Order: sequence, then C-alpha cells, then structure tokens
Amino acid sequence: MSVPCKAMALSQPSTWNVDIDHYLNRLVPAPRWHLIPRPIAHMLGHRDRDPKPLGNILVACWSLVGAFCGVALVASVSKRVPSFEARDAPAIIGSFGAAAVIEFCAIDSPFAQPRNALLSQVIACAIGVGISKLFALNPAAEAYTELGGALACALTTAVMLLTNTVHPPAGATALLAVTNAQTAALGWFLFPVMVLGVVLMLAAAVVVNNIQRRYPLYWWTSRPLSQSREDLERSRKESVPSHYEDSLTDGVRRLVVERGDVYVPDGISLSSEEMEALKRISERI
Repeated sequence: MSVPCKAMALSQPSTWNVDIDHYLNRLVPAPRWHLIPRPIAHMLGHRDRDPKPLGNILVACWSLVGAFCGVALVASVSKRVPSFEARDAPAIIGSFGAAAVIEFCAIDSPFAQPRNALLSQVIACAIGVGISKLFALNPAAEAYTELGGALACALTTAVMLLTNTVHPPAGATALLAVTNAQTAALGWFLFPVMVLGVVLMLAAAVVVNNIQRRYPLYWWTSRPLSQSREDLERSRKESVPSHYEDSLTDGVRRLVVERGDVYVPDGISLSSEEMEALKRISERI
C-alpha cells in the first residue's frame, strides 16, 4: 500500500504545538529563480546540485576569512555612521561575534539562515528594549537589571521558538539591551544598529560562503511555499516538479522529518511500513 505523493503532515493530537509556518507559508511567494541571472542566483544560494563536501581544513579557512570579513565590515561601517556616533553607539554589539561563528562556520544549521538571523534580532531588540524601558520606570529597579536581562533573554528564547526564528546570538542581544549601560542607553535606536549589522553580516556571508560552499540553504523555510499561477503553468509545461522551497537546490527534493510532522514531496511514494518508521522518528525528535 503506497502513501499519496502529495506533501502530507502527521500530527500528534496529544501534544500542544503552534506552527506559525502552517499559516505564513501560504502567503510567502516561492522564489522564481528562472527570472534571476544565473551568477546572481548562484550567489544567493541557488544550485542545480549540491556542492561537493569540503574537508574541515578548507571549511576552517573559509570560516576564518568569513568571520574576519563579517565582523570587520559591521564594525567599520557602523563606526562611520554619523547618527550612530551622535548616540555613542558601540562599533559592534557583542552578539555579532556569536553570529559570525554561526553564519560562517555552521552554515548548514537552521540557526544560520537569513530568516532566523534577521527576525530573531528584531524580536530581541523589541523585547530587550521594552524590558529595559519597563524597568526604567521604577528607579529602584536599577539594582535588579540582572533580573531584567534574564527575563528579556527568556522571553526572546520563547518567542523565537514559537516563530521558528531561533538564532542563539539574539539571546545575547536581548540580554545586553538590559544589562549593558552603553547598549541600554540606545533605547529604541538599537533597532537600526542591529538591523544594519545583520544585513552587513549576511551580505558578507552570501559572498564568502558561496565561493566554495552554499549559503543560504533557503531564505524563508525549507517547507512548501505558495506558487504564482505563472510558476504553476510553467511547471506543467516544462514537466518541472512543483515547488518545495528546498527547490533552492533546484531539483533536489527533501523528505522532511520534524517533531510530529513528516513531509513527503511530490513524486515520492512510501510504503506504510516506511511511513510508520518515519512517524516514529518524528515522535522522538
């Protein structure tokens, strides 16, 4: 007995689960790589096939080059922005050091992908600055900033988990927004400081990581996205498999096993025994 080819999800009714992508992915358009010149698409992570694996020596070399370029770029540019200087903003926020490790070394991790890198820092800024402003309302609360920092980090962690945007450096950003005097003094101006830094770091990652490796694996998620009518018509005419956002790999389809969910792409037929084995794996994640 075979399982239908279309993507499917097996959920656990006994668990509480909030899957924001189940709703958002219907609204996010799938990337249309055929409209982008190949060299640019290549630099944005698009591949006809996965790149050959590199030894750890080459990975270490590119991680060294990338981390240096990323941190140096963020610090150099931020140091020369007049509005940053006027507010005595630090040349670079400490959390960018952790971001450099993830985005140049662990580039295959979900934590390193652009959505996580950007949205997590926005969430961290909102929560961190909000908690800082809240504690500032009471002069006596200044003696308990360590508790405010812990609360900001904890809330940021929970929100990132619920929004599928986990990025460990964002926890440090939320903490610094409350406990570090120079960072806390920025207030809501921490937003442009962090967003500029994230964009610059991602720009460096896109350039350096695509010389011999591939980054990002996806821009939004590895799960299905909506297609325009033009793309659907083109897929039918050219016999191209329907889009699955890991079509960033263009043609490389992935069977995704997540906690409580198994997603089977079109064109793959699994036996009931195989599906049951995947379901058991998903329940152990």
